[in-house]
Amino acid sequence: MNPLFAILGRIDVPAFLAWAGLVVFGLAAVYSCTVDYQAADEIVASTVPRAVFTGQLVWALLGTLVMLLTVLIPYRHFETFAYVAYALSLVLLVLVLLVGAEAGGGRRWLSFAGLSVQPSELAKVAYIFALARLLAGRSSRSPLLMVSGALLLMIGPVMLVAREPDLGTSLVFIALSVPMLFFAGVSARLILALASPAISALVIFSSQQVLDAVWPWVAYVIVLMGVLYASRLYIVQSMVLMGANVMVGLAVPLVWTRLQPYQQARILSFFDPTESDRLNYGYQTFQSKVAIGSGGLLGKGYLEGSQKGLAFLPERHTDFVFSVIGEEFGLIGVWLVLALFLLLIARSLRAARISRRSFGAMLAVGVASYFTFQVLVNIAITVGLLPVTGLPLPLLSKGGSSMLVSCMMVGLVLNVSARWSEV
Repeated sequence: MNPLFAILGRIDVPAFLAWAGLVVFGLAAVYSCTVDYQAADEIVASTVPRAVFTGQLVWALLGTLVMLLTVLIPYRHFETFAYVAYALSLVLLVLVLLVGAEAGGGRRWLSFAGLSVQPSELAKVAYIFALARLLAGRSSRSPLLMVSGALLLMIGPVMLVAREPDLGTSLVFIALSVPMLFFAGVSARLILALASPAISALVIFSSQQVLDAVWPWVAYVIVLMGVLYASRLYIVQSMVLMGANVMVGLAVPLVWTRLQPYQQARILSFFDPTESDRLNYGYQTFQSKVAIGSGGLLGKGYLEGSQKGLAFLPERHTDFVFSVIGEEFGLIGVWLVLALFLLLIARSLRAARISRRSFGAMLAVGVASYFTFQVLVNIAITVGLLPVTGLPLPLLSKGGSSMLVSCMMVGLVLNVSARWSEV
């Protein structure tokens, strides 16, 4: 038998079916957003052009091709060129800041012959390649060295993407790193200790912007000192962690002043929602919750969503496509989508568990982390549990770069699972 067909014959069927189901759900939801809505006494024209669906269909077909190519290429080659891919992604992120197309108050796209590409999406898979290669040789590295290496790899894409500005996507690189480091053998205690500066940032922000007081952050620092003393860490490690927490706490007010006004307003409206804000920065979240809640158990029916059809729901074919599914397919449709994502994540972790090659296992963990974080954050935004960040729902939201990268991620899992016995 041809080796290529032999590999395709060994792909993970449940993971493949989960991918196919999610793509179909996404295409159906995007198409629904382009269809005119039949109201009680008139037909309301859709504000989303039919070309949006056609374009997404083309991207889905290209994504399928990318996924198949990713499966057919032995993943050891990705390990060989991991750092090259990472370096190229940084070049693209720099280029988008210099010559990228400006839209919505930021520069996030590069245009080539009329085709727009979002380098921050491509950087996600390049970062997984680089971090997986770094951690694959973990037997000869201490946990502190692995964490230091991950931080060095992380700082470039995080800072460049945040400069676009795209804070939501910049957090993805952090979310990718934590599970991969844990799988590589870094203890949960060390990871939590390193996460303490983020907690310090949240406490100081809540203290100043919400409570208009600084004493909660001071109390946090005092409690942290006690925790570090009780944990019996080395004095140098304790001092470094305390210094990092204090520095981050002092830096947050400065970072806050550099955020765009719309970013500040979105965050503040999340912490302090009001009735009047429903018509301002809280409008998207409010309409999203109305759409999902009105779907009930079985939904209003395909193409029958009124929040979508009457254009009350903004960005319904991109960041809030999950709300369209909730309105038209109801709780049953929401459960089905979540089940498909859960199946895909579970099969990714299975591929990591059975892979005999460390790099393959780390790739699969990175893919599982990618889907887990983006799905949880996107859905949390649609139901009002997080501020709006503009993070797409993989395989469902309209977007060419996101579709290609998500399909490539699935291809990596299928690749690792098909070649699990390679050493």
